[in-house]
Amino acid sequence: MSTRRKFRVKPLLSSAANGDLVIKLFPREENFLPQFVRAAEVILEAARALDELAADFTDVELKVARIKHLEHEGDQVAHQTFALLSRTWITPIDREDIHSLVKALDDVLDFMDAAANRFVLYKVPAPRPGLKQATEIIVQSADAIRRAVGLLGDLKNSPQILELCVEINRLENEADSLNRISIGRLFDSEKDPITLLKWKEIYEVLEEATDRCEDVANVLEQIVLKSS
Repeated sequence: MSTRRKFRVKPLLSSAANGDLVIKLFPREENFLPQFVRAAEVILEAARALDELAADFTDVELKVARIKHLEHEGDQVAHQTFALLSRTWITPIDREDIHSLVKALDDVLDFMDAAANRFVLYKVPAPRPGLKQATEIIVQSADAIRRAVGLLGDLKNSPQILELCVEINRLENEADSLNRISIGRLFDSEKDPITLLKWKEIYEVLEEATDRCEDVANVLEQIVLKSS
């Protein structure tokens, strides 16, 4: 049985203009980091669009279409990154970690898109308590992801990245608590069983989006700890 040899690349060292040593995780000619950053930017755009929908429940189909467009853009970024990975022999971090990060980022978009689609699919006439709070948590999580991914290029940023990962985990716990409260109130106040089931599913898909944000944080933490 053949054994596959795993190649690793040491971080590149260079001097900044002020003489400080910069430890680069991604070489300048490498294209993975811009791909990760763009994926995180699309996530933040979609999170803000979802939050705007929750704040102003008008032109719902148009706003949902905007989120769908961003989800497609995220898919394109993921496909491009996987294609780059397939033709890159030596990668700046483990191939498995690149694959995991791309997939985790894409999953966040998928669940935001799934939540938005349900407002059209279920012909939801108006928002309910807890919706805006849930979308605000998603925006905060997406913003933390964007900042953390943007710091990946320099290992000196590792403490800040890990702090952002902790914040994303905290937000996931907050979303989980909010989800329980929202569903509990739903069962207390909603008499129509069909409406109850629709909103229960919407709340759960929104909470799932924050779960996927936590997955991104876990991958980022793994990358940082391996590279330190």
